[in-house]
Amino acid sequence: MAHRIIGRKKELEQLSSALNSDKAELVAVYGRRRIGKTYLVKEFSTSVR
Repeated sequence: MAHRIIGRKKELEQLSSALNSDKAELVAVYGRRRIGKTYLVKEFSTSVR
């Protein structure tokens, strides 16, 4: 079953931009608990493999 991330286009674009940057980048993902921070990063990492 394929999962889709809904409503996180801006965050995914920011992660993609940092990954494709020519400079060294540090990305901090923070926010309230149980809003999907880990899920967002895991899904992003599998999508760029």
